[in-house]
Amino acid sequence: MDEKKNTRGGKREGAGRKKTTEKRIMFGASVEVAAIIERLEGSKSDYINKAILAYAKLNK
Repeated sequence: MDEKKNTRGGKREGAGRKKTTEKRIMFGASVEVAAIIERLEGSKSDYINKAILAYAKLNK
C-alpha cells in the first residue's frame, strides 16, 4: 500500500490570528452616539479610543 502525505490542515507557520494588545469591550450606545459612530469613516475603534483618552485627560 502506498501512503500519501496529507497536505491539508495541520499547523502552518504564520497561520492563525495575530497577537494583539487590544481588549474587546462591548457597551450600549445611545441613539445619538450610535448615529455619530455610524457616520464615521475609517476606524471606529481608533475614534472611540482617542475620544475616551481626550475625555480622561480633560477630567484628571
